[in-house]
Amino acid sequence: MEHIEGFFEIKGEPKAVAEARRRILTEFEDLEFHEEGHRYFLHGRQLNSVSTIGHRFIREPFDEQKTAARYAVKHGGTAEQWIKEWRCKAFSAACLGTKTHEFGESLSYLRAGHPELIREPIKPQYCDEYGYLAPLHPKEEAVVRFIEDLPASFHLVLNEAKAYSGKNPVADRNLKECICGTFDMLYYCDGTDGTQEGFILMDYKTNASLFKEYNRRFRKTLLPPFEDMIEEDLSLYTIQLSLYALMLEDIGLPIVERRIVWLKPDGTYQMIPTRDVSEELRAVL
Repeated sequence: MEHIEGFFEIKGEPKAVAEARRRILTEFEDLEFHEEGHRYFLHGRQLNSVSTIGHRFIREPFDEQKTAARYAVKHGGTAEQWIKEWRCKAFSAACLGTKTHEFGESLSYLRAGHPELIREPIKPQYCDEYGYLAPLHPKEEAVVRFIEDLPASFHLVLNEAKAYSGKNPVADRNLKECICGTFDMLYYCDGTDGTQEGFILMDYKTNASLFKEYNRRFRKTLLPPFEDMIEEDLSLYTIQLSLYALMLEDIGLPIVERRIVWLKPDGTYQMIPTRDVSEELRAVL
């Protein structure tokens, strides 16, 4: 077997899983990720990432300065103080989100028989004697519950894998611009439990909430072609998952489901299926 960076095999997995893993790693091997600035480059050209695309469809982008100024008038303090507080909270949430993702990636690889793939920051939580990865936060406990609940018909393909658009052999099916990113999880369902066979794309989310009740109450929606979707994180993540799905479908991997795994602060999780908006994205991007 030729060497493919990042390739591994799991004992007893269906042949389709190893073939899909090999295809993803080879098709997108030329995409480079630079941790500093969270930037992606393809053959020296910087690309827009999936995480930024959904914001193009927001009618009124968040104006931090104006919002902070109004908040200071109502609650006291200065706009600068509120901006600092908001940014620090956002930074803390991002750090927790990153660590939780690394824990999830590490635990799924451990359960698949590959402890050597445990992420470096998570290794202090690993007890080699018992093959145990210790959750240190309720959202990591939620990850444990999620992975334990996965049915035997689900087979891990890859975690944290890079992908980009433009690979469809039918030229007019490709997006007009090249977009890239890193998806959280891809599984293959073999259909032995009566469920639909195919690839299932999933994404961990650690947000305090995925919904905006104010926007739901007053029907504040995204711009066309997503004017039937409420402006909230759930809608933006729906767009993200469909973008990743179309990238994988462009290389011949049919995605039958797209799911958000919402990790809660009480150690539980909620599985949220999302709709397929791939065709809308192909039409406008």
